[in-house]
Amino acid sequence: MQLILSKNKLVWLIGTVCVGLFFLQNIAIGAQNSLELHSGIVKLIRNGKSMILQKAGETYSLLANDRLQTGKDTQVSVYLKNRDNTVKLFSHSFFKLDDLSEGENSVALLTGKSNFSVKPLPESSGDEKEVNQNEENKKVPENTLTAKLGGKLIKGKLTKLVRTKQRSKKKRFNVRTVSAIVGVRGTDFVIATSGDSTNLLALSGEVTLASPEVPDYEIPVVANEISHVREGSGPSVPVTVSVEERESIAKADGAGSFQEVEFGPSEPIGFIKERLKSEDQTPRFDEESDTKGELLDRLDLLEDLETIVENAENAIDAATGKTLNLSMTFTNR
Repeated sequence: MQLILSKNKLVWLIGTVCVGLFFLQNIAIGAQNSLELHSGIVKLIRNGKSMILQKAGETYSLLANDRLQTGKDTQVSVYLKNRDNTVKLFSHSFFKLDDLSEGENSVALLTGKSNFSVKPLPESSGDEKEVNQNEENKKVPENTLTAKLGGKLIKGKLTKLVRTKQRSKKKRFNVRTVSAIVGVRGTDFVIATSGDSTNLLALSGEVTLASPEVPDYEIPVVANEISHVREGSGPSVPVTVSVEERESIAKADGAGSFQEVEFGPSEPIGFIKERLKSEDQTPRFDEESDTKGELLDRLDLLEDLETIVENAENAIDAATGKTLNLSMTFTNR
């Protein structure tokens, strides 16, 4: 009888411990990863079920594979790894938590805009040496790019598009979109994505940008530089933006925050793949159409045509006036 009671107690104790560990695990996960709703409304989707969150100031725990969909006039902060990493979501964004492991965070921004702040890891002397060497290898004389771009430098500093050796280093934070892969080791940056285009602004540190079509070909984007990736093209040449443009992009709500800036040229995916096979490091930029420039040219042409038409009308009016004067003169005689 005592043996049976002892077994029952043992089973009860094991069950109690398991339940306790389960709750402790949930508490730990909740403390590590959470969201705070500042304004608006957000839908939390988990295991096929959804919950609407609309109470500003409330904090909710997050788990891997959770998805967030923000509504109009919404701002949400997502805290990962006990707030080491922060993601600020804006209106009409769709966000997914892929991997929330200790060593790495992996998230997806499928549409919308987010501001990211990732805590950097301490670099060893070997890492610093490698980074410095990579910086030297990535530089290219401006006259080379000037020739490539038809004698016209785009605003900002242009850097050569090459495969970075840091690709072998595991990034501690990764962001994927429909059209881009962003690797981070510690920095602040902004991503806006819509359709087949992803725009990136680095606020501090360094971010790497690549196309999913050629994931091993990535470029570094440093503080105050922008770049973008479109389907069928590699990352554009990073371009430096002004302080005003930087602040405007960071504060804007929604995916249209990059509308007022001009990106550098990008190389077609086919050209990149050919170069990688031959170890050719000289980019071949496609003759991309500058829509803004074309529009301005068309407006200038329209103004010229209007001037020509106006001059022609004036000439016709003047000729008609002379004819009438002559007719009146003949009539009087």
